[in-house]
Parts: sequence; C-alpha cells; structure tokens
Amino acid sequence: MKKSTGITVSALLSVLVLSACGNNKSNTETKSLYTQGLEVIQLMTEIIQNEEYINLTATDSTKSAIQELAEGDYSAPKAVYSIQTSDTELEKLAEMNGFGNISDNMKSFIFPKIYGSLINQINGKGGVEDIAVAGICTAGKTFVNENADENIIYLYTYENTAPIAVTFIKGDDNSVSANGSFVMYEEFTCDSADEIEEFFDYITVEVTEVNTEK
Repeated sequence: MKKSTGITVSALLSVLVLSACGNNKSNTETKSLYTQGLEVIQLMTEIIQNEEYINLTATDSTKSAIQELAEGDYSAPKAVYSIQTSDTELEKLAEMNGFGNISDNMKSFIFPKIYGSLINQINGKGGVEDIAVAGICTAGKTFVNENADENIIYLYTYENTAPIAVTFIKGDDNSVSANGSFVMYEEFTCDSADEIEEFFDYITVEVTEVNTEK
C-alpha cells in the first residue's frame, strides 16, 4: 500500500464544508454513541437511495459510485471500532500546517476541526471523486449526551461495501455533533484495530473494538 503523508490546511478544514451538508436534528434522549451513529447511518442510507436527491447533487461520474453504495447492506455492522487521538498529537499536526504557538482558545476551535478532518484525509488519498462522493452522501445530527466527554470517531465496517465513519465532536452543555461519511478509499484496510492504527501513519491514534452488545 502506498501511503501519502502530505497534509494541507485546506484538507484539514474541509470538514467545515462537508458538515454543512449534514442534516442536524435535536435529540435529548440518552442513547449510546453507537446507537446515535446507527441513526446517522440510517439517514445516509436513505440519502443514497433517494434518486431525486442524487440526480440533483451528483454528476455523471459520481452517480455510478453512489449507486454501488446504495446496493450495500448497512443493517448490521460486521465490526465497529473507536478511533481516538490525543491533544498532543493534534497539536503536532497543527504545527505541521503552520499553526504554531496557538492559544488554548484557538486550540479549542482548531482541534475539533482537525479531528473531524481525519476521515477526509483518507478519502483524499483516493482523489477528487472519492471526496466528492463522500461529500454528497454525508449526514449529521446533534444530540445531548452527558456521558460523552471526548471527541471520538466510530468506524462501522460491513461485508462487501464501504465502511462508514461517524465523528462525534463534543460541544457546550453536553451537546454532541455527529457527522457520518463513507470511507471511499479502496486501499483503506480496516479488518482489525492494528490495521487501522497502522494506516494513520502521520498521526498516532488509539483504536479499540466497540462492544456493540451494550
């Protein structure tokens, strides 16, 4: 596998554009992040199966890829992995892109954006079309969860179709924003926690399999 370690500021902050495509909904019930992620995936499934929406937003070159996604079965994940990284790693990544000696207030703004861009970085390895397809098919929601104290990514993997990453970013007053994106890069390997950790060669991440029976 060839890995690209080039990180750009525009790529790191591109999550702002993609998250604008999400459909934000309020939900005050205390549900697990795993369940909230499944609800985001359900919305994404409806999006890729909505012919009117796809005709409105997709180009001829991206429609075929979206149609392939629509044929997948997302009812039951094969496995789900949590992906986390530390503020120290995020600070290193920010410094690589010229954000050196930033204030704590600036960190609180930039770090969640970088966190949310990690999946965009993977799709970026596949080129413009992968980024475009992921952007068209993204969905999101906002909810309240008093138990969510850290930003985290849940990676839902499936048989014979693309995995889906749901990024959870904590906000004020116990709010959490969740943004789901298909991982379109075909060379992304995610059959184990070790494989996922090794793929993130430009940042150290901790990957753990999620107990979905909770």
